[in-house]
Amino acid sequence: MNIKMYTKDQCVWCDRAKALLGEHDLEYLEVDLSDDVKRQEFYQEVGENIATVPQVYINEERIGGYKELVKWFTTNGKE
Repeated sequence: MNIKMYTKDQCVWCDRAKALLGEHDLEYLEVDLSDDVKRQEFYQEVGENIATVPQVYINEERIGGYKELVKWFTTNGKE
């Protein structure tokens, strides 16, 4: 499974998403968007009115933020 998570410093939801992935022993690539300019560029690239982190991608598919990640685990029988 290929997991990529876009995060920033001092983000409670990012920390929760990291912890959730850790609980399931899943490795992920973390992309730090703490820089405001980089984060805004990322939001523009994604589109879909996305303006929050974390943003989690599993196998190149955008899952969404923490709440959507929890839902993904529930739907896929992981939680």
